[in-house]
Amino acid sequence: MIQPICRTATPPPESTPQSIIAQAQTELISPQKFYQLCQQFRRETGQSRLYFGEPIAAYLDCGLSVAEIRQLFDDLALYVKQTSTPNAIAHFRLQFPGCPRQRAIAVTVEIIGSGMIGRVAKVTLNGTDAIAFKVFFDPDFVWLHGPWGEIPVGIRLKYCQVTKDISEFLFASDNWAVWEWIDPQTSTRSRRRGITYATFARREGLTRLNPLNRKNYNPYGIRLDPGGIQKEYPGRRLFDCYWGTLFYLRKIRREGPKAIQEILNPQFFAYSLKRLWALLLKT
Repeated sequence: MIQPICRTATPPPESTPQSIIAQAQTELISPQKFYQLCQQFRRETGQSRLYFGEPIAAYLDCGLSVAEIRQLFDDLALYVKQTSTPNAIAHFRLQFPGCPRQRAIAVTVEIIGSGMIGRVAKVTLNGTDAIAFKVFFDPDFVWLHGPWGEIPVGIRLKYCQVTKDISEFLFASDNWAVWEWIDPQTSTRSRRRGITYATFARREGLTRLNPLNRKNYNPYGIRLDPGGIQKEYPGRRLFDCYWGTLFYLRKIRREGPKAIQEILNPQFFAYSLKRLWALLLKT
């Protein structure tokens, strides 16, 4: 069995995105702590936009610089956030100022999912391998679901090679994140590197994955996102219930009843009953 490589890294003394990433690699940072570290960096530098990790050339070999790719995804995030049509597909051809014609970028964006906290799109640039692009609706709310919860989890799992049955975090901003795209045919047998999340969770004392929400998995059981992963501790479910209720109340107060339309359907209530029954059987 491949063992996780959790090397010891010492963050630089000053607060920078690099030092925050280094700390997230060596421990599972809570959403609240991750948010505080990022806010400290903003106060010290006056910068409003944060970026975590650099785009990987193997996934985005499109001839753009790191800064240009980040700007491209900042712009794409606006489109994805505003496009509510299910399964919408859009094709763009972008020409960056000052670039020769051969550096024009062909972009395809397909909306593949939407929920209470964000929307997910399948993105390809110049025909390269697809990536999963998640845009967050409410990045200012600090909760398990959203950038402040998902980004540190993704950094930690990637660093410790937990990639056998879960998609790999690639890079992010503070209101969007890019993940490895998992095809429906992808199985754990085809993923030769890394360890399973269950192995890592037992060692680290983390919560187990929830298999009931099938939207979070491909047909072969590979987890598509790390939403909700955290340390296990006494009273965790009550604490999660409190923050979840606060999240919904805040959205309703700000946006009105339409804010919870995503969950007012028979599928959600059927899932809730199954989840409640599963939790009761464990007690």
